[in-house]
Amino acid sequence: LGDYVWEDKNADGIQNDGATGINGVTVRLLRPDGTLVATTVTATNAGNAGYYFFGDLLPGDYKVEFVKPNGYSFSSADQGGNDGLDSDANVNNGQTITTTLTAGENDLSWDAGLYKLASLGDYVWADNNLNGLQDDGQTGVNGVTVRLLRPDGTVVATTTTANDGSGNPGYYLFSNLVPGDYKVEFVKPAGYAFTSADQGANDGTDSDANTSNGQTIVTTLVSGENDLSWDAGLVKLASLGDYVWEDKNADGIQNDGATGINGVTVRLLRPDGTLVATTVTATNAGNAGYYFFGNLLPCDYKVEFVKPTGYKFTPADVGADGLDSDANVNTGQTISTTLTAGENDLSWDA
Repeated sequence: LGDYVWEDKNADGIQNDGATGINGVTVRLLRPDGTLVATTVTATNAGNAGYYFFGDLLPGDYKVEFVKPNGYSFSSADQGGNDGLDSDANVNNGQTITTTLTAGENDLSWDAGLYKLASLGDYVWADNNLNGLQDDGQTGVNGVTVRLLRPDGTVVATTTTANDGSGNPGYYLFSNLVPGDYKVEFVKPAGYAFTSADQGANDGTDSDANTSNGQTIVTTLVSGENDLSWDAGLVKLASLGDYVWEDKNADGIQNDGATGINGVTVRLLRPDGTLVATTVTATNAGNAGYYFFGNLLPCDYKVEFVKPTGYKFTPADVGADGLDSDANVNTGQTISTTLTAGENDLSWDA
């Protein structure tokens, strides 16, 4: 009676994944009542590792006990339809069921699949320049919820990013995982957006989170793997506004008891004129004439004020920047401005 102990790379209980035998595993031959008949260890046979053999046995009832090495777990037993390619060891005690050897029988079908637990992680950082790469000087973000999922979306585990052993923020780890298929979901904090995924040539320094749902693609963990390549870049969203007023003395400065004007259409544009958003001025905290564009990606913008019928724009850029008019007298557009991560720029008036 014999046969084989192998490292089950994908932990599916079947010898189908380029599996390699494991030498040095203790194997015991027992009677059904647990009486020890013989002991051996797996070794190389015909150039292949992982084999064991008990010979010169009296016909009768036996079972096999595989002694699990430190750091390994047993694969699920009796998977697939081929008894010669599955694992026969009970996942809890390493024992097979009882088998009856008949006179002259050579039963080489008693195998055990073993795997090492795996782990997966790594990092969430503030990608303030929005390039999807972990550049020097950028820092990790603590407190971000991270979920480990099966491909069908079943939640396996949940953690949050925190300091690593060296005191660096933004790290997470899922350990003691059975090899198999997983994906990661990063939960975007309020006021943040995900940066572009899969930028650059180094998979260890890019962002892997889909910008829409925060999920990575599916990855397959093999026995003993520690895959620390699953990262997410976050950028804090910005905002822009502020005010349209009736310039009583037409000097381009808010210095004459000016009052805000509600109902003025304001457009947020890219520098090339692409429309990003539209709003209208309204009352804010009891004062008329205010507008606001929130949840903006940090980048370049300009504002276009749509002049109401019967009005003209007063001169631009004639005073302090928070109290002047910024609208071109002919087009109603401001110059371009660059919003940085988390910036709230309330200086664009007309």
